[in-house]
Amino acid sequence: MSTVEKAIAIDCGGTNLRVAVVDRELNVLAVRRVPSLANNPQKLYEIMKQLISEVCQEADVTNVESIGMSMCGIVVHNKVGRVGNLGIEGGFDFEALFNKDYPNAKILIANDGNCSALVEAEYGVNKGLKDSAFVTISTGIGLGIIHNHEMIDLPLEGGRTMSEYNGTIYEDEFLLSGNGIVHLAAMNDLTIVDGKDFFDGVRARKPEYMRVYDIWIRRLGLWFANIQLMFDVEQFALSGGVMKSKDVFVTDIERIANAAIATWRLNRIVLKEAKYGQDVGIAAAGALAWHALKD
Repeated sequence: MSTVEKAIAIDCGGTNLRVAVVDRELNVLAVRRVPSLANNPQKLYEIMKQLISEVCQEADVTNVESIGMSMCGIVVHNKVGRVGNLGIEGGFDFEALFNKDYPNAKILIANDGNCSALVEAEYGVNKGLKDSAFVTISTGIGLGIIHNHEMIDLPLEGGRTMSEYNGTIYEDEFLLSGNGIVHLAAMNDLTIVDGKDFFDGVRARKPEYMRVYDIWIRRLGLWFANIQLMFDVEQFALSGGVMKSKDVFVTDIERIANAAIATWRLNRIVLKEAKYGQDVGIAAAGALAWHALKD
């Protein structure tokens, strides 16, 4: 087992960039946060490097031995591809720069959904399970899968799956995410402000809200059923803004999804609220950094 006790965690989100030193229990020993820089990945890397220097000085790290980076875009085999939120269209080789500047460090980079699945599997509600999943439903839908205790390097977000509605093909997150609920409501002549407005109407059992809810919950339940048909996980860790209204819909998703897969000999679909919630980024990147040292 490695004797390293401190690692670098980088959470590169569409809004903010956070760099931290974490210990083996994912406690944050030092952290810096700045707005994410778009359209200039080289400059973005230079900012990361400066922040690494600052947190290392604060946390008394003299030799960087492991770096984990959670990225809000496509990552395959440590290579960053398209990151729409940051204006990176043709990809950028962050790994090569890390290897050049930190030659003694293990480097592991992954999509943020995949990282989140890892942290929930190794530290969170899915700890100890062989096969598990992480799903976040917020402005979009993110998905990460753990198979046989290993993170699957999924190239795209889970919400990019497609299905038909009223004769048109949509990405599922366009209709089923927190923002998607607003789109779906508008298509059914219901004007809502946001997800909170929607779920308040559902709690009040307002007929016009219930009509849209029935469409939304059935489609989302079938989305979970399709994920289970592909990966047969033991448990889903569920996160994102819609979890503020988990009392409304979680039981309904389980009911619909399990009915859909009843014909097959699969694990029953179980949804649990994720341990790390909406502030998962640094913890996920930290889990990635420690995972890198296992290789």
